[in-house]
Amino acid sequence: MFGGRQAAAVWGCFAIGVLLVSLTQRPQGTLQRVSTWAESTPGGSVPLEGDPFRGPTPFEQRVIAAATRVGIDPALVLAVVEVESGQAPDAVSAKGAVGLMQVLPETAAEIGLPNAADPARNLEAGCRYLADLLDSFGGDVELALAAYNAGPGAVRHWGTVPPYRETRNFIARVAAVYEGLTGLDLAGATRFAYEPSAAL
Repeated sequence: MFGGRQAAAVWGCFAIGVLLVSLTQRPQGTLQRVSTWAESTPGGSVPLEGDPFRGPTPFEQRVIAAATRVGIDPALVLAVVEVESGQAPDAVSAKGAVGLMQVLPETAAEIGLPNAADPARNLEAGCRYLADLLDSFGGDVELALAAYNAGPGAVRHWGTVPPYRETRNFIARVAAVYEGLTGLDLAGATRFAYEPSAAL
């Protein structure tokens, strides 16, 4: 019925529409910390290359753009950002994962986006990695999230979500934020076709 680009456009418009409706209906104070940080950035400063948090565009719109470029549900990315870092662009985990999406520097380098501490590259690297995991695990969002948290090797070893408390809690927390944004469970998270050449 639709070609690859047409299908991507249709699903992209659908996902963006659902997200925008949910964002306009959410309670005040939710997902606001990074937006506030962006608005407080001095206008005279020189932005980092592709920094999504400097300038007039709201944080959520930058997430929508990054997620749509790789064909994943923007609300899922917003949920991952909230759970992984609490929207703190300078967050660093005990294992060395950095930034909004808590990307390991070596993972970002493998994807071709070194300097994972840069907010724009971190967001882009996290989106690409999550998209790759969704593809690797047949679009199963829970398995992709488990792999994002525990590593794809652990998911393959167990053949399901590993029995790690941290991983199961991570999935449950992402699911709760996603449901709060969209009113849907994780099965509603959209993975749509995209043209790899269109990704940045």
